[in-house]
Order: sequence, then C-alpha cells, then structure tokens
Amino acid sequence: MEITVVGMGNMGTAFAKRAASQGFKVYWWNRTREKVRDAPGAPIAKLSDARGLVVVFVADDDALFAVAPELGGDYIALAGTYSIDAVKRAIDTLSARGKKAFAMPVVGSPRNVEGGDAIYIIGAPEDIYEKLREALERFGVVFYVGDNVKAVALKLAYNSFLISTVAVLGETLTLARRYGIDHDVFKKLLEQTVFKEVAARYVDRIVGATAPTFTVKNAAKDMRYASLAAGKAEAGNVAISGVKALYEILTAMGLGEEDYAKAGVLETRK
Repeated sequence: MEITVVGMGNMGTAFAKRAASQGFKVYWWNRTREKVRDAPGAPIAKLSDARGLVVVFVADDDALFAVAPELGGDYIALAGTYSIDAVKRAIDTLSARGKKAFAMPVVGSPRNVEGGDAIYIIGAPEDIYEKLREALERFGVVFYVGDNVKAVALKLAYNSFLISTVAVLGETLTLARRYGIDHDVFKKLLEQTVFKEVAARYVDRIVGATAPTFTVKNAAKDMRYASLAAGKAEAGNVAISGVKALYEILTAMGLGEEDYAKAGVLETRK
C-alpha cells in the first residue's frame, strides 16, 4: 500500500518514518517543503498527487480546510487534532468529491508514533475499517469506535484531561517548592499513590530542560476545541475553559513554543 502524509511536523514526520519502516511506499506534502528534514519517501508537488492512504497531520482547523478540497488518494484519514465541526465539514467536503474520509486522531507522542505504540482512534465506517485494518495495525494500537464524531470527541476528552493534569502538576510542584520541598520529595510521595506513572513521566520533564514535542500554543488550540465541544454538548466546561485560558495567556505572553508540560511553572516565571 502507498502512504501519503500531509503535514510534516513532528507527528507527520514520525508517521512517515513508521510507514517507511513497515515497508510502505511513502510520499509526503508540506506547505513549506524547505522546513522538512530527514523525512523518508518522496515529496509531492500538489495535494492532488496524494495517493493510497492519505494521513493528514496539518496543524489546525484552518489548515485542514485549506487542504481538504484538493486532496487526492483512495482513503483519507484525518489524524491531527481538530474541532468536531471542522472534521464534519472536511469529511462532507471530501465525500462530495467521492473521497472515503474518516477521523483517525492519535493518542501519543512522536516517539510513540515512530515506535509503533501510539493509539489510533478510528471513526471509519465498518467496511472501510475492515478494508484498512491490517494496514492500520502496523502503525500502532487500533481503538475502533466506528463514528467520526465520537472519535474526535474521545481525542478531545483525552487531550483536555492530559493537558489539565500536567498544568495542575506544575502548579503543585511550584507550591511544594515555595515551602522548601524539593521536587524529588514530591515525586517520591506521588510514587506511593495512584499518580505513580504520572510522576515518573512528567515531574522531571516539568522541572528540567527538554526540547518540546508538543507546545503551549498547540495545547491552547486543543483546549479551545475541547471547550467548544463541551459547550456545544452542554457538558461541564468550567475546568476545561479555565485551563484553556491558562494556555492562551501563556501563548499571548510569548511562551507558545515552550513545552506544554511546563505550563504550571511558566505562569509563575518572574
């Protein structure tokens, strides 16, 4: 099978590398081709030249609307994090052109994607899913829900939970440190509780110097889409909208390119 990756940021590049490692013939497109480095496969000049399974990782709703009307390919998987309304609109646009499109948001980091242990939430109809299932399972863990809106809502629910959790973790680390408690002590306490894995994964990342793979501005975007979904469904939206505001403020402060996990400590930066 041929794979075309549209949008070669961190996630798109990782997916292209995973596809190449699994023996797929890989093509890719990026709005600014000169920014793409160390990508396997061959670039395509036009979106209409996309072929096979086209996996879309463009950054946001506006970028999705820009590429959807021109995409070629046999099947089109919307793998980035988008709003529910944007995915519905994009799929309607693609379906009107005779394209078989579906939501396939990803849970995991670029490292997970390249390593083959990311989770792919599949919203495709059953016939498309069965047609592609064997290929999709070569990319990671397949989590089939069979409905595009549910797939997007599930990803937004997950992302808002994760983003909120690390923001509060950063604030509580700062709270402990302001009272003379080293972050290692707080980490050891968390490791005795249900938060053991959270502490192991995020405490050192929050206080240390790491290159971001997911930024504050991207977290702000995802929280905005989650807040919109919650508001439209008349679900609880107080905590979600509060965390959204935090990431939007940090972005407005010029901290949008920082690691999203540092939000709770960035807010106290003097």
